[in-house]
Order: sequence, then C-alpha cells, then structure tokens
Amino acid sequence: MTEHSYKVNVADFAADPTLASDDGWVNMAVQFLVDHTHGGARKVVFGRTVFAPGESVHELHRHPGAEEVVYLVRGSGVATNGGEEIVLQVGDIAFHPQGEWHGFYNTSATEEAEMIWVWAGAASKDDAGYEVKDGAALGHSHE
Repeated sequence: MTEHSYKVNVADFAADPTLASDDGWVNMAVQFLVDHTHGGARKVVFGRTVFAPGESVHELHRHPGAEEVVYLVRGSGVATNGGEEIVLQVGDIAFHPQGEWHGFYNTSATEEAEMIWVWAGAASKDDAGYEVKDGAALGHSHE
C-alpha cells in the first residue's frame, strides 16, 4: 500500500472548538495536528496546546489506550503524573504512562505556555480514551 504525504502548518490549523471546560480543558487551545482524520495516522496523535496566562489548566485525566509524551516549547508550568508534581520549563519533556492520571497548568499570570505532545498507540482521541478524574482540580483554577 502506498502511503501519502501530509503537511500542515500550526498557523493554518484551527484549535478544536469542541473541547469544553466542563471536560477538563480550561482556557487552552488544542490542535490535533496529526491523527487518523488529519494525515491518516494509525498509531499516533501529534498535537499542540497553548495554555492562556493565569487560570489555564488541563485537569487530571487519563488515556486508557495511549501513552503520552509532552514537550514544553514556551512558558512554564506544572505537570502532574500520578501523585507527583513536575515543574516544567522550556525544553523539558515529561512522559505519562498509559492509563496514568496526569494534567498540566500554566504557572504564569502573564505569559502563555505552549506544549507539543504525542499520544502513542492510538490514532484519535476516541482510540486513546479520555477520562477526567472527578473532583481533582489542578493549580488555582477552582480555588
């Protein structure tokens, strides 16, 4: 089977408008840049998230069907992995094992945080699975 090429520029790709604060996506713009729908991927999702300054958080959640790697390109924040909080600065990478509760919040009141991330072992959000942990707010978003 011949594969086809796929190219996208983040500046030309809209953030997913369906992601709601009620589902743990608080004040953030998420782009699913490569997945089954965009590029025909079969076992990977590649994305970008921009976290607004201040009250921006991806609440504790897990992916039963995928591992996740995150890379902080700009800004700073705190990633949670299980019960551990990991301070991330530009250039830091964190790994979240399949099924582990994890999240992230921007620690700056004035600067955006930008993260590149990959889900391995799944080709879509549905394949990866997405479950928000009840009553587990991160950062200062619900204080």
